Amino acid sequence: MILAIAVIIFILLQVRGAGLGSAFGGSSAGSVFKTRRGVERLVFNATIVFIVLFALISILSLALVR
Repeated sequence: MILAIAVIIFILLQVRGAGLGSAFGGSSAGSVFKTRRGVERLVFNATIVFIVLFALISILSLALVR
């Protein structure tokens, strides 16, 4: 439960300057790809770690139940 909540929080912490429409060819298509620096990079990397841990624990718990 705690890991799932952490994943949700870290995903919500990632702020995008442009909306989702720019990812599909909107007016600011060049701003979709940008370099993450500082805290933004830390939040991004922590999100990846938490998602991988969540997936591994989910698969492991499924294997142990069977």
